[in-house]
Amino acid sequence: MKKKGLWLGLVSLLLLWPATIVFADETGLDFGDGRFFVDEDVVLEPGETFDGDLGIFDGDLTVPQGSTVNGDVFVTNGDVGLAGRVNGNLVVINGDLTLAETGQVRGDAFVMSGDLEIAGRVKGDLSVMFGHLDLVSTAVVDGDLTVLSGSSERAAGAQVLGEEMPEIPLPKIPLIPDKPRLPEIPEIPEVPDWTPPVPLPEVHGASLGQQIGRFIGRIISTGFLSLLFVAVGLLIVVVWPRATHRVADCIAALPAQSFGLGLLTFLIAAVLEVVAAVLMILIILVAAALIATVILIPIGLLLILLSVLVLLPVPLMLVGAMVLGWVGLAELIGQKVLRALGLSQVTPLGAVLAGLLVTVPLVAILWVLTPLCCAWPFIILLTSVGLGAVIHTRFGAQSCRQSGPSSQAEVLPIEAMDEEDGHPDVPLNRTP
Repeated sequence: MKKKGLWLGLVSLLLLWPATIVFADETGLDFGDGRFFVDEDVVLEPGETFDGDLGIFDGDLTVPQGSTVNGDVFVTNGDVGLAGRVNGNLVVINGDLTLAETGQVRGDAFVMSGDLEIAGRVKGDLSVMFGHLDLVSTAVVDGDLTVLSGSSERAAGAQVLGEEMPEIPLPKIPLIPDKPRLPEIPEIPEVPDWTPPVPLPEVHGASLGQQIGRFIGRIISTGFLSLLFVAVGLLIVVVWPRATHRVADCIAALPAQSFGLGLLTFLIAAVLEVVAAVLMILIILVAAALIATVILIPIGLLLILLSVLVLLPVPLMLVGAMVLGWVGLAELIGQKVLRALGLSQVTPLGAVLAGLLVTVPLVAILWVLTPLCCAWPFIILLTSVGLGAVIHTRFGAQSCRQSGPSSQAEVLPIEAMDEEDGHPDVPLNRTP
């Protein structure tokens, strides 16, 4: 047996509850093909036709004989007097319904926390929850009749053409409370002239054992992150050896420019992150307002997804550029360290490993000792050099030596070098 009226009431309750929160400050608000009224009574003129859904919050509805509502009707905290016709479903929550002999509901009717007097006709199902139903002798219900946790009276001649389930007991649960009332302010007792001081609890700092435990935990976490960063750096030089070499070569050719450009990029990125955070908060607030309307939930979720897809690539690209720049700087430092140790042939992988073993432990030590005082400034200054070189080389896609001082020099051709008679090959400066 299908109980469409019961399901209609439960779904209507879920839809109306957030709507009352969203539109509580406005009256007569158009919504889709219908209209909502708040804190006012709605009375149709005799013979008037209202096209669309009709919602009333904290108000009564009167539909006289000859008037018609072409849509669904939702009324909360108000009574309904229906002598005309409703060409849709009718839901009344926390209010009474009076259906005159000339009144007619073409769909289902559901009433919760209210009394019903039915003298007209309900073409669909009739459901009552937490209320009293009175079927007059002229009443006709074409669908099913369900009474949950309430009472019903049926006069002789009243017709129920569907299945009937009267007076199903349910626990008395106030699903929809009455209008909120301000609590009474209790009387403030008289305060004596002098109150003995209340001793404040003593605040003790962390014990020696807790400090040692935190220090050990910071050492373990820093060591794990250091090993992870070294592994990522070696993976980058294996996968993109040319890009890493171009970044290292750019640092050697333009160290000052790379450092300045990287530091400027950090400052711009900090400003952009603040703007992005504010924009993200605004988007989340707008999406939350859309989600609260229930009907616009897909639009709100799509807005949050699009904001993440638009704002997330910028910090990801910045982090990737910082890591690539650090690896390029590590390759340059590793080459110098290994050559100072007397190694003539240095592979890129060995140079990066040596450079990471020099820079990463230094940062890890500073992080363990004073993370805020020294570690963060050192990381920013260290990665600024590599970050500027990454921007110069377009993420290692091209060399930056074309814009350096070497572009002003020209190497001797082969014929001229043969005539040097054993002299070393040096660039020949072009005279203007």
